[in-house]
Amino acid sequence: MTHDSNAPMWDGARNLADLGGLPVATGGYTTTGRVFRSAALEWMTSRGWHEARAAGLATVIDLRNDMERGRTDVHPVLDDGATAGVAIVHAPTEDPTDPRFLSECGPWLDHPRSWAGNLRLFPDNLAHAFTAIAEADGSLLIHCAGGRDRTGMVASMLLVLAGATAEAIVANYEAGFRGAARHRGHGWSYDAAEGAWVEPIDEIWTDEELEVALVDRRPTLLEWVAETDVCAYLLDAGVTADHLAQLELLLRA
Repeated sequence: MTHDSNAPMWDGARNLADLGGLPVATGGYTTTGRVFRSAALEWMTSRGWHEARAAGLATVIDLRNDMERGRTDVHPVLDDGATAGVAIVHAPTEDPTDPRFLSECGPWLDHPRSWAGNLRLFPDNLAHAFTAIAEADGSLLIHCAGGRDRTGMVASMLLVLAGATAEAIVANYEAGFRGAARHRGHGWSYDAAEGAWVEPIDEIWTDEELEVALVDRRPTLLEWVAETDVCAYLLDAGVTADHLAQLELLLRA
């Protein structure tokens, strides 16, 4: 599916991928080395940060909520200055305490079925995230906890703006979903029955379970791509026309 299969390798980075090298409907491929996606960056080592900066990384868009952020004893200790020169922008896509969000999206947080509700409920959040992406210098990386759901949504929107094919958008989402499945326990989960956020369960999906999950999600994602006017949504949300023009060119060769 991709034109350039040389995936970036930054030491310790989880679920890391380049949004470049994906087919565009009008011909050609999305630009490589411009936008990356990943899981939480706390797992990346000092060497990994050096490798990222050498690849041109200058801005990180962190889509996580406050309760998910921060280093713990399980994460590698970074050298002084490991992240020097990289701007970190906190841009959560949701309000995890909003009862409307919990009711509508809570049961579907690992499914594209939650995206339409997320976009409708939090246009200000999305406008902030996409404005930060448009204003980023150099190469940028977007990430959440696992690099699958919120990152999948924002990455899919960027790929729609770039004119990527629906099949390419699905392939990128599925690659992120598979990558997240290799590292379970990467983020908080919402227990709809209890009505509360709970610590992640550290379990591994079998190949069969993973394939069943992806088969279930493909039709929903394809429907979302076909029915969502990303340009109109972002303009209505408050992204300026100039920033939208920058976003449309971001991944275009």
